[in-house]
Amino acid sequence: MYVDKLGIFARSLFAVALLVHAGAPLVHASEKKQRLARFEKQIDQLRERLRIPGLSAVVLMDQKVVWARGFGFADVEGRVPATPDTVYPVASFTKTFAATLLLQLVEQGRLDLDEPMSHFSSDFKDDSVRVKHLLTHTSKGTPGDRFEYDGSRYDFLTAVIEKKTGKSFRDVIVKTILDPLGMSSSVPGPDVLDEPGKWVAALGKDDLDRYRSNLSGVAKPYTLYGDSEIVRDSDPPRVFGAAAGLLSTVSDLAKFDVAIDRHVLITKATQDEAWTPFVSNGGARLPYGFGWFVEDYHGVRLIWHTGNWGTGFSGIYVKVPEKNLTLVMYSNSEALADHQYLKGEDPVGWVIARNVFACSFLRAFVFDDRTTDCDRDSQTAMTKWLENRRASARVAIPVRTEILESYVGQYQFETLDNRIFIVTREGGRLFVNEPKGLKREIFAESESKFFLKTRSYVFVFSRADAQPPRLTIVEGDSTFPSRRIQ
Repeated sequence: MYVDKLGIFARSLFAVALLVHAGAPLVHASEKKQRLARFEKQIDQLRERLRIPGLSAVVLMDQKVVWARGFGFADVEGRVPATPDTVYPVASFTKTFAATLLLQLVEQGRLDLDEPMSHFSSDFKDDSVRVKHLLTHTSKGTPGDRFEYDGSRYDFLTAVIEKKTGKSFRDVIVKTILDPLGMSSSVPGPDVLDEPGKWVAALGKDDLDRYRSNLSGVAKPYTLYGDSEIVRDSDPPRVFGAAAGLLSTVSDLAKFDVAIDRHVLITKATQDEAWTPFVSNGGARLPYGFGWFVEDYHGVRLIWHTGNWGTGFSGIYVKVPEKNLTLVMYSNSEALADHQYLKGEDPVGWVIARNVFACSFLRAFVFDDRTTDCDRDSQTAMTKWLENRRASARVAIPVRTEILESYVGQYQFETLDNRIFIVTREGGRLFVNEPKGLKREIFAESESKFFLKTRSYVFVFSRADAQPPRLTIVEGDSTFPSRRIQ
């Protein structure tokens, strides 16, 4: 299996230019070259408009990488360029891997998607929720009635894979997908080195050494605050399961994509079933199949998924099976995927054509540069996202040093799994961090109320009867009180 990691621009011009709408008239070679050049230019312009620090991308045609590029910086402070081999936490892209493993078990006769989830987790009290309901995000309310995307419920599928194989999810994904496909830059979870002694027997010392090297080069996360400030963000949760946690590169994901299209992992019939929209109890065609979104856009079937940690990292994975085309993009900002989700609208972002990068891809390589409604819809989505960032920015004010010093201490939150937040001061600046977590600066909008630039949390300090200050975290309508322990 050959994947061109170098992605040399000049060598790829002719191959990528062939990716045009079926039935379109042949164009001169120079126009093909111009089309690719326009696409590349558009990607970088969109990245800059969304203030994305670093972005990596590949395009595949007929199961070959024909174009691969990196834009900007994987590490802004260190001036490390983003490349096709930059490692990112790919978030919900992990769901497509988990779905593939589950469907392998189905093909092997070891799993029936109609099996009750109560067989795998005590969180399910009766047999109404089946494996297929979690796999299609239809398990909420009356199972099978409606689609509601829920990563935390999808993660229960980890237990299904582990019980049916008798192995850890980490071991299964390494031995079944990552190692056989030569995905040598990928890492099965950010926590794989936390207990190396636990995993050396199952995965081997060589793999663990390689993971250590790969993790040292993971892109740094950033988020946009206001209309122009790029803020260093905290790392994603240190979790790994069916819903999220895989770390990979777009070059490695291209290897996974080739394996999908060559039916190395599951048969064509099973893959076609995965790419068929699930039908609700009432007969409605839903936007999700088995581990993939399925969308009909102007008569062209699009198979896709986003990966989005909320802040810091996001990406899109878009396939056009009838054209043998794939685009994989990942970045160290949530902006790449997050802008397509227009809050308060229905469907809430389950339309990949609302994504400006996906729209640029579709225009260049599927619709022969013809204008479609994705131009309007994706530009509107991007503009609204940027406007929301600008409107949500708060103005920070200075606070006297003695007041800041009085807030310094450790605060335990019983309603947040007894997590301890440590508040520290450096001159006229206040910081909050969790043990083993990234230290994050909080900014004052009053003497007692502080905000983060990377999350929607508000930190409220209060005093009563000359006692040490108490800290409450507010997020939307939710409040989380704490007690000061030091």
